[in-house]
Amino acid sequence: MKPAPEVQGLAAHGHAWWALDLLDNRYAALHGFRVLAILSVVQYHVTWTFAEARVPMNRALADASLRVFFGMDLFFLLSGFLIGSILLRSLDTSGTLDLRRFYLRRIFRTFPPYYVVLAYLALITPMTEARLRHLPYEVLYATNFVSASSADVVMFWGWSLALEEQFYLVAPGLFFVLHKLKTDGARVALLVALALGALGRRLWMLYMMGPWTDFTLYSRLYFRTPTRYDAIVWGVLLAFIYQRWGEPIRAALRPPAARAAVAIPSLALLWVLSNTHMFGSEHTHLVRVLAWGTLSSAMYYGLVLLLLPGEGFLARFLAAPVFRRIGTLGYGVYLVHIPVCEVMLQPIARTLLARRVPMTVVWVASLVAVLAASLVLAYVLHLLIEKPALRLRQAIAG
Repeated sequence: MKPAPEVQGLAAHGHAWWALDLLDNRYAALHGFRVLAILSVVQYHVTWTFAEARVPMNRALADASLRVFFGMDLFFLLSGFLIGSILLRSLDTSGTLDLRRFYLRRIFRTFPPYYVVLAYLALITPMTEARLRHLPYEVLYATNFVSASSADVVMFWGWSLALEEQFYLVAPGLFFVLHKLKTDGARVALLVALALGALGRRLWMLYMMGPWTDFTLYSRLYFRTPTRYDAIVWGVLLAFIYQRWGEPIRAALRPPAARAAVAIPSLALLWVLSNTHMFGSEHTHLVRVLAWGTLSSAMYYGLVLLLLPGEGFLARFLAAPVFRRIGTLGYGVYLVHIPVCEVMLQPIARTLLARRVPMTVVWVASLVAVLAASLVLAYVLHLLIEKPALRLRQAIAG
């Protein structure tokens, strides 16, 4: 899950050693949108951790929390959009892709904090035979090609980071092909076909390789790159559309009626995604296969298009400086929030429940505590690891 480290430009906020190297502010409202994604992923994992630890939860509260399962797809879509915007600008300004610079910037942005956290967890985690066998996969950003069980890998949540790194590996080749195509229609058609290919593979596996349990569906379809890359490609398509036709889109969306016409379908899809149980338990697996990366991306499309111009109350609110600061720490929060959940939640919950604090209050307090601790650790990681790596990146790659 995670917030992806996808923005190319970083702006130093002051020169003090404790200052953040803030993310690029070209699409300011997306910082707030990313923070909402962070919140959705962390709250999901708080509930999941309670379930794993057998902490008694109110059923309605647990169900409401677990219904918000589509935050990770927002990270994927934003990664595709922002990396796509960067590579499209590079092609438009220079007519070519500077692969050395592209990969150096990605490596210095993503690798150092990931490997520090992975190494630390590998040192403090009991290393079973399965974890030792799978550790090379984690080192090579291939976590999503081995068992997704927490008993078999050190950082099971690294599957999403692996998927994004695999996308970075092939992205320049994809954009080279797009650049060589003769028409914009052909480029759009290729991206749509690629994105629908992941959905097609999910559907084919669902009907041809069953029967499925919840665990096998997640482990073989949700975490694997061939069935989960589509949200990133939809993000690339959104970047292409906005680069080519951004001004007409912005003009068309200025009337309130036009904005409502875009918002209503997205809000309807949001309601559907939050209420997938209404289709019945016999259709649960089909609904999930359709939702992962497809319905979720369609829902986010309208919302992102409304936010990109930075107009309106909601866009201005999400562009508030505090969200840019939290978004800058988002990658670190994603790296550390699962260990924080595992260490903090059970003692907090059991202490508060022993004092007869209502479970809703316990859950909210636990979420706030995990977010606060994760932000503190992410800030330390930013100062000690990310900032030096970014300075080195600037010296080497510019």
